[in-house]
Amino acid sequence: MFEDEDYYFEHEAEMEKAIERYESMLEEHDSAYFDSEEFEYIIDHYTQHNELKRSRQAVELALAQHPESSKLRIKYARQYLLENDAQRAFEIMQHIEREDDDDPDYFLTLGSCLAMLGKSEEALENYFSALPYFDEDEKFELYNAIAYEYQHMQQFDLALEFYGKALPYAEDNDTIYHEIRCCFLSAGRKEDAIAYFQQIIDKDPYNSKAWTNIGDVYRMMGQYEESIDPYEYALSIDPEDLWTNMHLADIYYDLGRYKEAIDTLEEALRNGVETSMIHTTIGDCYYRLNDLQTAEEHFKKALEINPMIGSGYAGLGYVFSDRGQSRKAIKYFEKAMTIEPWETDHLYSIATDYMKLKEYDKALEYLRKIQETTPTDPDAYYYIADLYGQQDKIDEAINTIKFGLLQTDNDASLLYLLAYAYFVKGCHNQGLEALDQALDADFEVWPDFLEYDRELLANDNDILELIEQHKKNQETNPNPNNTPA
Repeated sequence: MFEDEDYYFEHEAEMEKAIERYESMLEEHDSAYFDSEEFEYIIDHYTQHNELKRSRQAVELALAQHPESSKLRIKYARQYLLENDAQRAFEIMQHIEREDDDDPDYFLTLGSCLAMLGKSEEALENYFSALPYFDEDEKFELYNAIAYEYQHMQQFDLALEFYGKALPYAEDNDTIYHEIRCCFLSAGRKEDAIAYFQQIIDKDPYNSKAWTNIGDVYRMMGQYEESIDPYEYALSIDPEDLWTNMHLADIYYDLGRYKEAIDTLEEALRNGVETSMIHTTIGDCYYRLNDLQTAEEHFKKALEINPMIGSGYAGLGYVFSDRGQSRKAIKYFEKAMTIEPWETDHLYSIATDYMKLKEYDKALEYLRKIQETTPTDPDAYYYIADLYGQQDKIDEAINTIKFGLLQTDNDASLLYLLAYAYFVKGCHNQGLEALDQALDADFEVWPDFLEYDRELLANDNDILELIEQHKKNQETNPNPNNTPA
């Protein structure tokens, strides 16, 4: 045994010297000979440190000196895989003549190529061919890869089986727990997911990640109240778990329990976990509680930590907008927009503040950008029509709504708005016709329609009779399209 250890350390020392000699050669722009085993070690050294430019240089030099080496050609294929060029890697693998049958790297690399090319069944054949060459405690990556392919093929029971085999050897079980949870949820087995993680907790009550996953499942099921206890148990075990803190705070936020969300995140701060995201969330909670000063303080702290967090600038925009400082708000929303150009909420916010300033042309400019970016989003047409309505341009509002209805497949909210616009214009019959369509499309929101203008709408007998007629139809035929409930 000691002889084996001595050989190992001597071999490692020789390989380290090979790296030093190789890097010295590069620095001096010289050339030198390395045997194929030395090159294999040098290439692996760079790939393990994610130095892909250096590993490419090394593998190309290696093949120049040892063009017939199958092991080096496999390294060459793996280099292309690391560069996300699976097709080129596969082409290289097809031209490799294996030096011996006991070559698990060949099967692993070919399997990885096929997996990246979407050929899961062929990838699995190669992964299974590689399995016998590894001791059980060395099979983690392979089990994980097999499980992933079964998951991709939606064979969730087999995926769960192999994730289970990989789990005992995982250095960090969080990733595998996530995949296991995804398998159960994708298979529609939410209760089984809870039972699975509960079994883990029964054996190991202090497994915080298992508690978190139970909370995650309840959250994904929309059972927010039930998710709170598992998250709190997880945090009592690992109070520095950022994501569990954020998930629990999100639950409290979604339930409108802003003070509890703040308490959760401030506990994280007390435990030394401080991020820009925590401060923006706390700021948002204080904003919801109408404590604008404290909200501003937290948004500014978030930006001190990370000057490129868009939600920090947007948060300050909302604060200044609520204070009536629309021009200052617009500057912050525009800054958020430069960081998160895909976030249309910032465009809506800018447009809203221009509307407050009665600069309608500028507001329209930003709303048009939203319409161009998301042409099937009914909100864009809704806000443009509202903008015209504020200027008493009812015909322009009606034309906007009609165009929006064509783009959104007769969205119910736009139908209700069209009915209101017609009533405002005095086109009573057209208003009733649009309202009839709106009630057919979404009957449940008719009370919101009356709130547009109760004096105009709630006192109109024709409108009330039409709503009553639809109400009776709903009671006698709650499923008018005769589709399965």
